[in-house]
Amino acid sequence: MVCEESVTEFETNAVVINGLQKSLGEKTVINGISFSIPHNTIYSIIGPNGAGKTTLIRLILKLLNKDEGAVYYAHGEDKLAALLENDYLYETKTGWENIMFFHGYFNSEEKEYIIQAKKYVKQLQLDTAIDCKVATYSKGMKRKLSLIIVLLRNMPVLILDEPTSGIDPVSRVLIRNLLSQLKKDGKTILLTSHDLSEIEKCSDYISILKEGKIIETFCNDKGAIDLEERFLKLIGEVEVENEKQY
Repeated sequence: MVCEESVTEFETNAVVINGLQKSLGEKTVINGISFSIPHNTIYSIIGPNGAGKTTLIRLILKLLNKDEGAVYYAHGEDKLAALLENDYLYETKTGWENIMFFHGYFNSEEKEYIIQAKKYVKQLQLDTAIDCKVATYSKGMKRKLSLIIVLLRNMPVLILDEPTSGIDPVSRVLIRNLLSQLKKDGKTILLTSHDLSEIEKCSDYISILKEGKIIETFCNDKGAIDLEERFLKLIGEVEVENEKQY
């Protein structure tokens, strides 16, 4: 969907969200949210449990119907690939069988698909388990396999909801490096995570969500701020004490 008065915004932005509103029952879950995701950036949304992150993602993906507002897509609404909070894999198939099963839905040339799949499998160090049944995988391994399948859709905009959930420290670094490479390759990434350390290290822009509203958005000058301290002060749930110097 392209809005005429928003066309010029697409010169700099991949996705434009304008006044999104959503209630579930009597509760307002998303309350008039507006923001834009610049092309070729990693844009992160953080917030406490129940802030509305997953609902916002589902509205952007049109998995939920909005009450008010609009979402505009520079590349078209069918040019997004999403990793949702749950892994949707076939447990009785091997990792590689899962990869090839989803190929049937992606309308891509098989040779190139296999080349890219092998590259991602090696990059995320899943190669020693790729021929094992997914039922034997840890949560982190399933997450990495799900991420690989999403990336193989080769879409210009990636929406990743908690991509490092259940992931060990080494794999977090591998995923961070992969996201950095995807950005260099021209992808735009919308990311949500509770892992503030990873968000601080990889994001270009960060929005903080509380009770369905964005309370702050800022450009992330990596290493210049203590994101955890800033987050906790803005959320106001925990008193942040300064460490005493002795």
